[in-house]
Amino acid sequence: MIQDRDTNFVYISNKLSLWKDYSAFYNELISVMDELEIPYGKIYDAKDIWTRDFMPIQLEENVFLKYKYAPDYLIKIEDRKPYITDCTEACRKLGISYRETDLVIDGGNVVLCGDNVIMTDKVFSENNRDKHDVNFLKQLEDTFGHKVIIIPWHATGALDDGKADVYGHADGFIKYCGGNRILMGNHRDSYEEEAIMIRQILEENGYVVTEMLFTVQEPRNDLNWAYINFLQVGNNIILPKFGINEDEQAKRFIQAAFPYCRVRQIDCNTIAKDGGALHCITWNIKK
Repeated sequence: MIQDRDTNFVYISNKLSLWKDYSAFYNELISVMDELEIPYGKIYDAKDIWTRDFMPIQLEENVFLKYKYAPDYLIKIEDRKPYITDCTEACRKLGISYRETDLVIDGGNVVLCGDNVIMTDKVFSENNRDKHDVNFLKQLEDTFGHKVIIIPWHATGALDDGKADVYGHADGFIKYCGGNRILMGNHRDSYEEEAIMIRQILEENGYVVTEMLFTVQEPRNDLNWAYINFLQVGNNIILPKFGINEDEQAKRFIQAAFPYCRVRQIDCNTIAKDGGALHCITWNIKK
């Protein structure tokens, strides 16, 4: 499968440059990508900035999986429905062919880790299946053509709660580092029992897990979860920073996990307050 280290091009939503709340962030992101010589383009048919969630999943160089993008946090909130993007036209304009599934999947809930796909169990509820449904798990694995490892997740509030995790995105918990190594965010600081379960499942499947556990005074758990949601393109990493005590320690974690990468940090306060970070707002692929 295509891993982040294999990718060489980044797409972002044109809304990121058009919506004034994100203009300063957009300018800084473009500046860093220019510095790192990361080529990029825009998706002009996006209805919001969260490109990762609705664009197809690149499994192999010329194999893309398009899924039904109908997340409950959009379809069940009336004033959010206009932000549901159908990527069909975007793919046509970009010349991207794909195979298609009717399964409801959210791109942010798919992390490709070597030969395995890791997702949270929210994929079961979004497809109206019990989380212990082995037939549905097999359907997922047949769809991806790879083993699917399910990790636990729970919503931390109602769907219309802007400060709650209602997304269930695996890319907000883990990042693949290559080989059998996984870097895990600091979920333990907020939900220790669930974090222990996630780590145990990953280790049972042969992974060596490193957790980003911060040892600073006055930790900011409202922001420090987002470091794990960084962008890797080839040997380059763009990492969130927030002007908080954890910034430097987060960079050391990332540099230790990816010693071959150049790491740059940019201010992500604006997008993190809306529930995502750098991996969420980008779609990096291998061209």
